[in-house]
Amino acid sequence: MSSTSTASPAAPRIPGAAQRRRGLALLAALLLLAVSAAASLFWGARSVDPATVVQVLAGLPAALLDDGSQLTAGLGIDAAVVQSRIPRTLTAVLVGAALAVAGAGMQGVSRNPLGDPGLLGLTAGASCAVVLGLGWLGVAATWQLTALALTGSAVAAVLVFGSSRLGGGAPTPAGLVLSGAAVSAGFTALTTSVVLSQPAVLDRFRFWSIGSVARAESTDLTAVAPLVLLGVLLVLGGSSGLNAMALGDELARGLGVDLGLQRVLVFVGVVLLSGSATALAGPIAFVGLLVPHAVRRLLGGDYRWIVLLSAVLGPALLLLADVLGRVLTPPQEIHVGITTVVLGVPVLLALLRRGRSVTL
Repeated sequence: MSSTSTASPAAPRIPGAAQRRRGLALLAALLLLAVSAAASLFWGARSVDPATVVQVLAGLPAALLDDGSQLTAGLGIDAAVVQSRIPRTLTAVLVGAALAVAGAGMQGVSRNPLGDPGLLGLTAGASCAVVLGLGWLGVAATWQLTALALTGSAVAAVLVFGSSRLGGGAPTPAGLVLSGAAVSAGFTALTTSVVLSQPAVLDRFRFWSIGSVARAESTDLTAVAPLVLLGVLLVLGGSSGLNAMALGDELARGLGVDLGLQRVLVFVGVVLLSGSATALAGPIAFVGLLVPHAVRRLLGGDYRWIVLLSAVLGPALLLLADVLGRVLTPPQEIHVGITTVVLGVPVLLALLRRGRSVTL
């Protein structure tokens, strides 16, 4: 009898209509990202003429070789405003992609739609490591904060997955959530004790602990961008394995999936993403929870598409949240860590109400 190949759940055959729908969804997400990025450059406490934005972007390559003063002098104050918004916009793109893809990876590897770097303790671990560095090591450079945030995320992830297996067997979704809550509470308590005992650290941490995309500079972005790209590629590379994990460990092993390798692949990617995002912008909640869940509700449970669409919609959400925070109460700003919650809560409640349940 001749052998025939069958499509495994890790690489499902998709009907033509579903392929077209997903392709259209990707195009719509890219268009939304472009509109959000343009809004981030055009709007804020001071509106800018679109022609000035185009001129600044056209002259940006030359300005990067100089200090940008010639460009600013030629186009006036609006050019300076646009130049100040470019790093902010790029920061939102990097952080939004990192948080959304990290959330998708955590939801897939834990088989839990509530999986999120914040809910599972990774953000708390990164924040705690940064506070310890500020208080005890006197760190200040972004690359130092990034290294500390990555270390804290990795330690938190090891603790969460390790403690969820104390009873024996593979980690369960409920066990991961409970372990994440416990680890997050422990790191938060340690963070609080440090900042309360050292007033200087409290002043710096109070500014940093509210998520914001306005603090990073171009040199910071250059240092962190490769880590974000690597993290996205690792999670995307493990997305087929996440499809198999969604069927259960036994069936996944029967399909020939190396669960240990796939989990490590996604695990490392999530640590890189959550640590990098925390180092750049501080702790920002809800993006990693909302975006993958919304994509799953709209397009189904194929993690290849969930990760890909999350990498596009995460930046769009964060950009829109940042623009909203800038235009609501000018000249003051509402930090993006607050506006993401304001935007995310009603959307997630609407999704839950529509579905009546949270399923993978």
